Amino acid sequence: MSCFFSLICVSATSFTSDSLTLEFPSTIVASGNAVFNHEMMTINSDRFTYDTSSQSGSFESNVIIQYKQSTLKGTHFNLNLVTRSVDGHGNIEFEASDFSAYSNDLRIDEFEILTLKNDVFIQRNGSQIKSNELIYNLKTDTILSNERVKLRIE
Repeated sequence: MSCFFSLICVSATSFTSDSLTLEFPSTIVASGNAVFNHEMMTINSDRFTYDTSSQSGSFESNVIIQYKQSTLKGTHFNLNLVTRSVDGHGNIEFEASDFSAYSNDLRIDEFEILTLKNDVFIQRNGSQIKSNELIYNLKTDTILSNERVKLRIE
């Protein structure tokens, strides 16, 4: 039999999990079917740690982030609600409405600008783009690059 926990942490933030540990004064550790919700973002993971005072969290193992109409998957993500940023490492997969992207690392600033780094591979409209770094604007659906890219159109 599994237990189900739910707690409202901050005005727009809630979470659920099978197991919950409160480490006073401000740390919450959730494991087993852990789900973290904040405004338009939902994060599923096997485990997360969230600090209510700094409004930051660490999400580990089988992490899936749903934000607006995009899905982000990976091994490890750090979230900071104050700076509106996300850092991710390990087997990153990003899916938008018309393309998929893969990389080793990522950074999202202001919950709007996604930067994929290290062995980036993007598939879009039958084309493939490879680069060491690509920048994607979540708001305008625009791909930019600061690095040399290889484009293959099929």
